[in-house]
Amino acid sequence: MNSDFSIAVHCVAYLAKHQNQRVTSEDIAQSVSVHPVRLRKILSILRKENIIASKEGAKGGFSLNDQPECITLDKIFKITSQETLVPKCPDSNENCVIGKHLSDILIHIFQNAEEHFLNYLKGVTIQDIMDQINHTDC
Repeated sequence: MNSDFSIAVHCVAYLAKHQNQRVTSEDIAQSVSVHPVRLRKILSILRKENIIASKEGAKGGFSLNDQPECITLDKIFKITSQETLVPKCPDSNENCVIGKHLSDILIHIFQNAEEHFLNYLKGVTIQDIMDQINHTDC
């Protein structure tokens, strides 16, 4: 799995914490500790998928398009990391009974695993993450 998923979740959680404000990409980049160019790419994906909104100008910035309890992690995973669990296998070796079939078998196994993982993520919201963060900070 690449880090785009965790960066995107961080962005959305940060916006949830600052729900009644517009937040700049610089503020988010500082919180996430990533290069602003990479962050803007992820923010663009989140905006395109209508998870966040943006407004340009002096009082511009980013905000959530929905309540944190309505944003599930499967949505974020699908747009940032889908099929990253599937292994990259070497080319098939038609002269070997294992090499001929292993790639297709592993891909099928990991596609099923990802489906189960996505079903699990459907039950986890940004609010759940915020609750855990708030509970940890007590």
